[in-house]
Amino acid sequence: EPGSTFKLATMLALMEDGKVDLRDTIDTGDGWIVYHGHTMRDVKKVRDGRITVREAFEKSSNVGISMITMEAYRNDQAGYIDRLYSMGINKPLGLEIPGEGKPGIKHPDSTKYWYGTSLPWMSIGYELTITPMQTLALYNAIANNGIMVKPILVKEVRQAGRIIETFETEVLNRKICSQATIDSARSLLEGVVERGTAENLKNPHYKVAGKTGTAQIARENSGYDKKTYNASFVGYFPADNPRYSCIVVVSNPAQGKYYGGSVAAPVFREIADKVYAT
Repeated sequence: EPGSTFKLATMLALMEDGKVDLRDTIDTGDGWIVYHGHTMRDVKKVRDGRITVREAFEKSSNVGISMITMEAYRNDQAGYIDRLYSMGINKPLGLEIPGEGKPGIKHPDSTKYWYGTSLPWMSIGYELTITPMQTLALYNAIANNGIMVKPILVKEVRQAGRIIETFETEVLNRKICSQATIDSARSLLEGVVERGTAENLKNPHYKVAGKTGTAQIARENSGYDKKTYNASFVGYFPADNPRYSCIVVVSNPAQGKYYGGSVAAPVFREIADKVYAT
């Protein structure tokens, strides 16, 4: 389960379907809400609880994103999933090395596995599974003006100095959504670094765009362990002219820190600094 990095996919669906304006406001109250007997919480309350859609994303408000999604798709839950499918994130990338995980994004048609909690929890990256490489492919598509490509692990095969085979870029989805939605998504991802949960990545030399993620790890037959997390940051740089995309996932970080912004983002920063400097 990717957690908050999946909120980008949710925002893409909402914007592409014309369900939200980034200036719309929502009341997140004291930072918690109950869906079918299960309480969803934010890390902390934002101001008096009334925030804009933009702030809900930049501050990574679980309550805010889920409320917007419920309001938009309550009567058309299949519409949300179908929009996700249209981006291609429900399919494996088809990497050349064996063992690629298959994404699991369920559909309301599968009534056996669709619950009252499914829509709100999926909107914030739970009740679904997706690999880090698949998450990166989505963010890379935003940097790439909507073109989703298959990651290349091998550029060419040589034998005795002679090129035997070359591998060209393979396009998986020519346009995951409209250009207007892409532009809005890029501004949201830049806002996460400028004003949101990854302000520690802001620097005077180059702009970073991306999203933090902190996901509790589910244990088989025992629910979520409140002591183990995956901390992540995924994004691209330079934000105004993207050249590189990167995802960092730290599984079960120690030292008492487990938020993506404080654990994974600094690793991203160190990698990005060295790449940019050279």
